[in-house]
Amino acid sequence: LTVNKATLTATADNKGKAYGAAIPALTITYTGFVNSENASVLDTPPLATTTALVTSNVGSYPITASGGVDDNYAFNYVPGTLTINKAILSATAENKTRTYGAANPVFTIAYTGFVNGETPAVLNTAPVASSTVTATTPVGSYSISLTGGTDDNYDIVNTAGTITITKAALTVTAQNASRVYGATNPVFAFNYSGFVNGETAAVLTSTPTTSTTATQTSAVGTYPITVSGGTATNYDFSY
Repeated sequence: LTVNKATLTATADNKGKAYGAAIPALTITYTGFVNSENASVLDTPPLATTTALVTSNVGSYPITASGGVDDNYAFNYVPGTLTINKAILSATAENKTRTYGAANPVFTIAYTGFVNGETPAVLNTAPVASSTVTATTPVGSYSISLTGGTDDNYDIVNTAGTITITKAALTVTAQNASRVYGATNPVFAFNYSGFVNGETAAVLTSTPTTSTTATQTSAVGTYPITVSGGTATNYDFSY
């Protein structure tokens, strides 16, 4: 009576991982054990290996089983597949600030999720940050949108940022004046410095006013002329 080896099928289990992640533990599923035996009876269990590396690009790679030895089993090997999926890359438009009337700053992007020491230079197409604000856009907060961006190894998730437009500085300077003792005060005038976008005092919500401590009976001397009270949507006043 000749007892021949039983056939044992060793199938490499399919696996998946994200791009840049470590290779998962490769395992084997057996079919064909007899006498209630399991892999612990094998003289030398087969090993599962793959050609994929941590740095391998997105795609499918074979997992092969080989190398098993046993007195009672002949091995039949069935390959599996390692699927490398895209890694998640977060792209966020960085917040910016500028004053009213100024040119927009350069919009920049912060990334989280690059692997293998990579940088934005590896992207097939980088996202683009942009905003609808212009030099004449009023003071306030506005969106910096982030659109586009493609890559073979990354799924890019875009997040908008914010550009904050702050008030421009407007300097109001009282003009010096003079009068003789006993006369009434003249009408005090003042100059503006700092208007942008070709604007004038016509855009002010309220115009500054002037005052002095000098009265008609004030003695000969020098007295301050003060300016105050101006308001504007897009300007901060300095007197």
